[in-house]
Amino acid sequence: MPSDKSELAQRIALTRPDHTVRGFIFNSVLTLVSQRAGSEAVARLADLVKMKRPIDFFSYPAADFLHLLYAAVDVLEPHCASVDDAFRACGAATVSGFFESHVGNTLTKLVGRGDPKRAFASTPTVYRTLVSYGSHDCEPMEGRRVKIVFRGDMQPMLFHEGSLRAALVAVGGGEQSAVEGTACALDHSEFLVRW
Repeated sequence: MPSDKSELAQRIALTRPDHTVRGFIFNSVLTLVSQRAGSEAVARLADLVKMKRPIDFFSYPAADFLHLLYAAVDVLEPHCASVDDAFRACGAATVSGFFESHVGNTLTKLVGRGDPKRAFASTPTVYRTLVSYGSHDCEPMEGRRVKIVFRGDMQPMLFHEGSLRAALVAVGGGEQSAVEGTACALDHSEFLVRW
């Protein structure tokens, strides 16, 4: 079942010309498509969305990323359990791209591993580095939990759920870790992160 193109159009309508996404996020999704569906699928995808390979730390229109994301989900869906899982896989792929980058590598060294609460406290800073829109806040909770709130971010909740799960694993969340997302509006999602 293909991704919902009417939802894509609504999300694109929320973007402004100054809303941008870093190139390595595009490239992380393209790498995932290559790994799961092959290099020919990447070529077809790039042709479909009319894009050249982005440069990792350049910024590109958020609307272009939405086009790529939804097209990638359609390509990946046969290789995933569902469309939802394809969105999550794309989100997770961006985290590996981030942690392999110079900025992500530096952040990991600064906050260390094994302390997810401390790592997720950097959420606003990380997202300001990655995108030019929205607010991305972390609210500490008792015990081994935080609440992450995204407002003004038009990317799908499932995409962010995948990225936050992968980030939780990357910072040492452990086997019992989980991320539960709630879509409050097209551009407002909340996540309970626990480990």
